[in-house]
Amino acid sequence: MKTVFIFALKIRFGGIMRQTRFIILSHIILSLMLPLAVMARSERASVSGHVTDQTGAAIGAATVTLRQKSTGIERVTSTDDSGSFSFEDIAEGNYLLTVVGAGFSAVTQELFLSRGQTRNIEITLRPGAITEKITVTATRTEALATDTAVPVSVVGRPELERQTLTTIGDLFRYLPGAAIVNEGPFQVRPRIRGLDSNRVLILVDGERLNNTRTSTSNSGIEIGLVYIDQIERVEVARGSGSVLYGTDALGGTINIISRDTLRRSGFHLGGGFNGFFNSNNTGRRGAAFIEGSGSRFAFRVAQSLDRFANYHSGPAALANGQRDGSDKATEVPNSQYHGSNTQLLGRLFLNEFHSFKATYERRRAANIGVPAVVGVFTAFFPLSNRDKVSARYDGQNLTANLARLQASVYYQRQERNFSNILNVPAAPPFFPGQFQFSETITSIATAGFDAQSNWIITNENVLTAGASYFRDRNRDSRFIESLSPNFRTSPPSLTRSTNRSKSVPNATFGNLAFFAQDEYQLTRWIRFVGGVRIDHFNIDSERTPGFDLPPSFTPSQIEDLNLEGLDAGLKIDATAVSGDFGVVINPIQAVSLTARVGRSFREPNLFERFFTDFGSAAGFVVGNPNLKPESGVNFDTGIKVRTSQFGGSFTYFNNTYTNFLTSRAATDRNGVPISIPAGPGRPPIPVFQTVNSGRTRIQGIEADFESPLTVSSNFLIPFGNVSYLRGDDLERNLPLDFITPLKTIIGLRWQERRDRYWSEYSARIVNKQDRLSPQFLQSNGGPEPGFVVHDVRGGINFRRESYKIGFTFGIENLGNRFYNEQFVFAPARGRSAIASINLRFF
Repeated sequence: MKTVFIFALKIRFGGIMRQTRFIILSHIILSLMLPLAVMARSERASVSGHVTDQTGAAIGAATVTLRQKSTGIERVTSTDDSGSFSFEDIAEGNYLLTVVGAGFSAVTQELFLSRGQTRNIEITLRPGAITEKITVTATRTEALATDTAVPVSVVGRPELERQTLTTIGDLFRYLPGAAIVNEGPFQVRPRIRGLDSNRVLILVDGERLNNTRTSTSNSGIEIGLVYIDQIERVEVARGSGSVLYGTDALGGTINIISRDTLRRSGFHLGGGFNGFFNSNNTGRRGAAFIEGSGSRFAFRVAQSLDRFANYHSGPAALANGQRDGSDKATEVPNSQYHGSNTQLLGRLFLNEFHSFKATYERRRAANIGVPAVVGVFTAFFPLSNRDKVSARYDGQNLTANLARLQASVYYQRQERNFSNILNVPAAPPFFPGQFQFSETITSIATAGFDAQSNWIITNENVLTAGASYFRDRNRDSRFIESLSPNFRTSPPSLTRSTNRSKSVPNATFGNLAFFAQDEYQLTRWIRFVGGVRIDHFNIDSERTPGFDLPPSFTPSQIEDLNLEGLDAGLKIDATAVSGDFGVVINPIQAVSLTARVGRSFREPNLFERFFTDFGSAAGFVVGNPNLKPESGVNFDTGIKVRTSQFGGSFTYFNNTYTNFLTSRAATDRNGVPISIPAGPGRPPIPVFQTVNSGRTRIQGIEADFESPLTVSSNFLIPFGNVSYLRGDDLERNLPLDFITPLKTIIGLRWQERRDRYWSEYSARIVNKQDRLSPQFLQSNGGPEPGFVVHDVRGGINFRRESYKIGFTFGIENLGNRFYNEQFVFAPARGRSAIASINLRFF
């Protein structure tokens, strides 16, 4: 399989190299032509220091990390018994020096080291449990989350293990400004600032997981295609991300960073096992890995399996006010799933500054139910697969000005089978019943590359510039078998028919972009960040057998709906320009005042431009090749605070969007509704089309905090976050639907000073949403109810020189409450006892 994908990678990239070779060559030429004399070791800097507590006592065995901001290069050491540490042979540049000691809050200082300089640093640690969080998503370079103008949440591996999530999508139940769409162990998807599906960009190690075939209104990319046990951390940048990442980054950008292996002196072999169990659906997951690293090469091999049966909700209220808590009554049918994941990774280190990395990922998900969608109409996914190969070069400290050069290529294939069964029981002798089986297999092949360079213009000015490209190639196949009632016979009988028509033609979606972002430190306290991006899109559809317009359409109707050439193949070119500007002000070291304004956009995808078929709701849907991109003006302002005893942030945002896509009844030039015939004695079927609507606005606040208190040398840590959103349809002067108004997370964690054992209680409070459009209120049967859910967790950690092992136990939905996440059809899981084990040996 790996050989097949490498071969496919070569073929796919052969067709795009003529368009992009000059970009890669220009980066290579720049890196080779500029002088390398500045790398002379006689001109290197050094830094040393001493780490103490508040009383002046030395702290030994503290971990000290020196990270170069422009390259991300890390050097790690530990303090000796006297609290001393040192780093030698350091290149000129800006650095982050982070010190972490057991039982103390982390401390980070920003340093500038000039050529040949020797610095001595005194560090004082204070008792606490505040950690430093590093993000690469917000700026495409290493930065402290508190030092960026972007509101960002960073969830690291320790927190992921503490939360014992069933799927990575569950994480977004707990983050500020976020919610979830769908239920179950695989299909949970994120919603950020009221937007979901293709209006949120999901990256894996900076490369797109989104594809351009999925429906925005009814579906979206499945974040469950990324296996939770291979994740090192998740970065969620809220608001516009279009300048750095392009289309789809309207509501936010999610970057999932995979677990990796690092360069080490000597050779080290290690491995581990992660296990998970959920009593609610007898869910179990197991993942094992082995890894090795040295000064010249490193590798990682991981394999996992998971199985989840139907889950159970809390007991629902019956008509008589009683609640039936039996397994049969609470089981949510069609909510099962099982899958596996394989990861192969290899790294080659030419020296300290140059490395190559290659990865192969194979994700298999099968028997995926759509929770509670069962009965007369049953929907399910027999499979949802993802295969990916990628290669990356990373060069650092190339010249005095070129701090880092990265270039990556990847090939990804996503294949999904969506099937549904319509089974209407017979009512003899008048109605013979009706049966229909429909299977749609979607295959998306994506080839892409990304090239990025980091330039140190001056000590105060850093420029990040690069180019990116991706090309989605869509191929669909469909089979429909029907047994339809025939009322011309007596008694009525069933007539069998088959259909292999297609709803989306064979098509490609290509995007080539250039971007640049400049960071300028005006003074010690004020920093400006600004960027610009130019995207060009090529969208080509082919004449595809089985893809046709309804024969009942007249030439004038085809003209009125802008459908000329839709079934014959079209070529569409579009260009988008986006930009943003931000400022970070540090009146004191522990406080950052931030503000940012930027433009976001999303280019309409293949589904929205070309889908022509019966929709999931009543009616026939036609494509719209002339759609304009959705775009937004995004404004954020806030404050971020971090001390040894408190960490928190507060953000206000105001996002105004134009040309939002929505489905509306199709009309001709005279305003007459367009329909297609349904057959003798049946009313005509209305036609719908995706169109650009007017202006919408989503605004709100987001805040989070944690504040460790020292109690008997251990820590009692209150924590929480709160989000308030308000959405408005400015064109119709109506509330915007699918907006969760107020969500609060509040909790209290007790943690032993060295984190050997801990316990935690948290509550999630979601307020009722009654600010909805009249149409939604009527179809929904009223407002969206609020709910309160309680969780408890605890864990034990053992650490030794050669291994560490952690056990986590918990109960989710402690009160076994029956509830639905807002705007989600299926009920949420009821009470669940969860347990996990995380073992790692070095």
